[in-house]
Amino acid sequence: MTRIQILQTSFLFFSVFSLYAQDSLLINLHRKKLDLGSSTFQNKTFYIARVVDARSDKETIGIVQRGVFNRNAPASFVGSLEPQLQDFFDRGLAAKQGYTPVIVKVNQLVIAEKRTPTMETATAFAELDFIVFRNDSLFLLFQISSSVKRDGMDVTGFHDENIAEALSKCMIKFAKSPWKEALYKGPIVTNEQLISNSPIKFELPDLPVFHTNTPQRGIYMSLSEFLNNKPGNFEKFMLDVKPRKGKNWEGVDRVAPYLIQFDGSQTKLKNAWGFSDGSQAYIYYNEDYFPLVQKGNTFVFDGFVPLPNNMYIVTPPTSGVAEAVVTGVVAGAVAASTAAILAGSFSKGSRQTYQLDIKTGEIKVWDVASHHAMTSTQSSVNTITKVLLYCKKEKGSTTPVTIQLNSTTDTVSVKLSGGQYQEVLWGDLSSELQVCVNGRSNPCYTFFPDATKTNYLEYLPSATHDDDIIIRPVKDSEAEFFLKKIKTTQERNQK
Repeated sequence: MTRIQILQTSFLFFSVFSLYAQDSLLINLHRKKLDLGSSTFQNKTFYIARVVDARSDKETIGIVQRGVFNRNAPASFVGSLEPQLQDFFDRGLAAKQGYTPVIVKVNQLVIAEKRTPTMETATAFAELDFIVFRNDSLFLLFQISSSVKRDGMDVTGFHDENIAEALSKCMIKFAKSPWKEALYKGPIVTNEQLISNSPIKFELPDLPVFHTNTPQRGIYMSLSEFLNNKPGNFEKFMLDVKPRKGKNWEGVDRVAPYLIQFDGSQTKLKNAWGFSDGSQAYIYYNEDYFPLVQKGNTFVFDGFVPLPNNMYIVTPPTSGVAEAVVTGVVAGAVAASTAAILAGSFSKGSRQTYQLDIKTGEIKVWDVASHHAMTSTQSSVNTITKVLLYCKKEKGSTTPVTIQLNSTTDTVSVKLSGGQYQEVLWGDLSSELQVCVNGRSNPCYTFFPDATKTNYLEYLPSATHDDDIIIRPVKDSEAEFFLKKIKTTQERNQK
């Protein structure tokens, strides 16, 4: 080979390598901080002694879109995941003598980008196990997952921040858990399980609260006390019972507990997780107390729709949150809300059913359809989601059209015209859903339904050309704004 040929070959190799390097995305958490927010870490005497990368794919962390043409490109950590995360945790939680060394096993850490005609979304998902080495054995302390998303016109620059936030959320959950009580009570982890991508399984213990129809009378200061049927406060109290007012509360009483002082005076019960009158347990939520009802291996209750901002998931504001998991129980992954509240469609005092997550102490909107599917399949995976299509009232949009939803296993048709909406419960989450308008040659909209939320789609009757978009995905806030207007108009017309 001549010298010129060698130079040409070297230049070609360098050009290809440079092109790949420009297209790929390198993740670096060196300038990102573990954000613990306002969390109190008093008595949380631990540090992260080791990070174990148990992902099935250790080379990449996801696929992103680079350049003007949004070419798919792999993303990976600078160096590798383990030293990057170790440095990230070390800078946020310094090791000190006497502190408990904890191992973080990374089961999943994935980023992704999603494009729509109007915007891009960057997401990050983390799933971690927290493990401790004690008495020559490894014990599973805690399992948690978290997700983060950000919208924008170009979201590739958000991934470092998303990963740092997802990891910080996991760390805060662990720090708030009663991990010290679980040091010797969690499942034993083998060395094979430590490095394996297979999740470590555990079963909830046989909790006392599931074996009584008459929960012990007293005041519960934490979820742990409730699950163990052991109130931590036995102060004397009385109940003020009055009928609730409101359209959806007919026949339901408002039960307010009052502590009885030594001088006979009464004060409102504050800073409690809940209480029991000896026959019925109540939970504190949104500045009021509501009766808990057992549903399988969980509890539900009817409460007020949160105001303002129609929050989807809240944590009971009590001092017992740090003890939310029963002693010795390994907390499970935080389940995302499986049903959405349409912003503005509820007035103050509106009634909504909620579910108590006994693993984490969190409260989320109760999705009865998902519960039935979960019960019948004995699976913790949500198998039903909601697809909501709407059409704004526009000139020429009064003529109804038939919109067809198709997947590999199911087909549903709905009629829609201007100023209307249609809800469809969709059960096939394993294949793409194609949404088309019958009689129109415009491109169909195809996507994988998101099981954790309502999937909002808008029908655009103003699409006049065959290549115009006629079905488009819509951000939650935008969809909820127009749905409120549609519902208000419908209610006004009905009157």
